[in-house]
Amino acid sequence: MSQSQPPTSDDVDIVRTFDSSKDERMVKMIVGQGVMEGLARANNKIFTNPLALLFVFLVGMGINRISSFSVTSNPLSYISPLIGPCLALLPLMGIVEYIHRPQFTARMRKIIGAVDMVKPSAYYTEGKSGIWVFQHKGEVVGVVCLDATKNAGMELGSVLGEEEGQLNEKDIDNDLIPRKEDEKAKNAPDMRRRITRKENEPSSRIAEIRHLDVDQPYRRSGVGSELVLVALDRAFSISSDDLSSPVDRVIVRTNPLSPDGGKLFIKCGFKPITQIEASAATWEKNEKIGLLGWAGACLSVDKDTWVIKRKELLEQARVK
Repeated sequence: MSQSQPPTSDDVDIVRTFDSSKDERMVKMIVGQGVMEGLARANNKIFTNPLALLFVFLVGMGINRISSFSVTSNPLSYISPLIGPCLALLPLMGIVEYIHRPQFTARMRKIIGAVDMVKPSAYYTEGKSGIWVFQHKGEVVGVVCLDATKNAGMELGSVLGEEEGQLNEKDIDNDLIPRKEDEKAKNAPDMRRRITRKENEPSSRIAEIRHLDVDQPYRRSGVGSELVLVALDRAFSISSDDLSSPVDRVIVRTNPLSPDGGKLFIKCGFKPITQIEASAATWEKNEKIGLLGWAGACLSVDKDTWVIKRKELLEQARVK
């Protein structure tokens, strides 16, 4: 009588740490895909805008009047009133695509060429930083990147220019190599080192979720929630063997063209940060994109709030 084989790691859904030897290509593809998906949503937002619809209708009626597209006894003529609006819509679609595509391509190149994506295994090693992937049937379908370095909240340099084949002159190694002041403090005597470290430490230690991307077919399956849970537990030293000191709060910038509009982060206890507070902290400004200048929101959560929300989420998962 044959015995059933125990399930292998490829047969179960797990959240595991990033393995650069086999995950790097897939992670970059998921992150880049998440950026370019916004192109179609941005175009649709323009096409469904009331002003755009009014423009198409008026121009279409004008075309119908000039071209004498009217209803006759022929049954096929009943669709003739649609000819004008369709002729007006087609060039509008082409113009919007022509304007939007370079913006999203440049944004994708900037993100994929940033130091954390060029050298992820080297960048996400400091303190509470880390990358975790969601593996489904042996394939990576989601990723979350937690940045707890001195660059959290700041814009990272990119090696890629905005256009295809263009390189940026910025040296991204500056974001990886410790500053001279940090090296001096590290090599100083113990007492001086402690004093220097205390003076240089910010009053509030933060971490930033730089990337949270899930492959489209799995976005309704709770993959994003699992990844956020792991990242926040690591940041706040909850259920973690990591001995490094926890951060005070975690920030994230939502994608203005995300289908859920950042609802996942709100569900996890994140609250909006005012623009004044973000400016006072010298964080990166929310980038506007598209014809209507869509911009994401900056959110944050502290440990106390996350502990409460974490308990609620786990209880809801048990009920299901």
